[in-house]
Amino acid sequence: MTADLAAIVAARNRMRGRPVRSIAAALAAAAARWRHDPEVRTELARTTDLSPAMLNIVAPLVAEPIDTDALVELHAREAEAHGPALIAHVLASNVPALAVPAIALSCLAGAAVVVKSGRADRVSASAFARAVAEVDPDLGATILATYWPHEATETERAVLAAADVVSITGTNEAIATISRRTNARVVAHGARTSVALMRDDAPAAEMAALAVDIVLYEQRGCLSPTTVFVAGGANVREFARGILAALDAAAVPFPMPQSTVARASRRVAIETARFAGATVLEGSGGAVVLGVPPGTIDDALIGRTVAICPFDGDSLAGFRRGEIECIGIGGMVEIGEDFFREHGVSRVCPVGRMQRPRIDWPRGQRPALGSLFRDEYEPRIQFES
Repeated sequence: MTADLAAIVAARNRMRGRPVRSIAAALAAAAARWRHDPEVRTELARTTDLSPAMLNIVAPLVAEPIDTDALVELHAREAEAHGPALIAHVLASNVPALAVPAIALSCLAGAAVVVKSGRADRVSASAFARAVAEVDPDLGATILATYWPHEATETERAVLAAADVVSITGTNEAIATISRRTNARVVAHGARTSVALMRDDAPAAEMAALAVDIVLYEQRGCLSPTTVFVAGGANVREFARGILAALDAAAVPFPMPQSTVARASRRVAIETARFAGATVLEGSGGAVVLGVPPGTIDDALIGRTVAICPFDGDSLAGFRRGEIECIGIGGMVEIGEDFFREHGVSRVCPVGRMQRPRIDWPRGQRPALGSLFRDEYEPRIQFES
């Protein structure tokens, strides 16, 4: 592994002085190749319990933000003259293809990059590295895709010792464990959730858009809404029925996972919520939960299940500051910027776009590219229209 790391750093050094647009164009072309790689979808269907229909939608969503002009503009805003020589990414696999933007941003930063894939997705990183090498062999030589188990290994020790920056995506416990094993600067992306804010008289089209946000990735990612706050509040139960109908409609193109483990754990969680006093409305495409305090929905309930709560000035108090990554907004709801800043929200967008972040999405209010160069920065909030 030490020789492999030295090789990608040497390849990175040979790339010094390469025009940014040239690198950006190669990454965009590789993302387009990755998007159509049949091995990626076949393997992810086998390992992630996401349906082929789901993967046919999310693969383009992963590739879409890696656009030449967007990368060049991001570099102009956030890059610095001197950056890290080697960036290591230790990734989770709650959602697939986290490796693709990780590699793209590291290459854009001018660094060599090594990616440790999550257990359930060992194909996305290697497939994207292969696509980059096919488009641009010199750039491809700066990328190393690998895997090691959770336990400390010689491979992990070599990577964590050589890296200038270690970016970790995973549970807070995993981040703490890995951080103790390295002296590199750590960029941590821990557990977060997302919510939506809509009016009780939201049109059916907005509810349908929100249902897709809930369904995509089977609600496993930090951009997946788990709670819907309803402004107005007069018709919360009627609103809940509308969301349930939208989830049922979304289940036609995106059938719910039918694995025994998933169905059993979800059933136990739903009955536990009922026993605790919540009202649960179930349909063929998901469920809505009424009568639970915001921020307390059981993790086992995710999988096309959302809590519906009235919205008031203290509605987000049940969430820790920084726990909410994204807020999806219905068209007729207006909230001042200070509200989002106060709660540590990173991204605000219309419902229907929650699962379509741009490449410059400031995860955890960190600048997407700038956080690979430095620790100090102003917290960022991205507003999308």
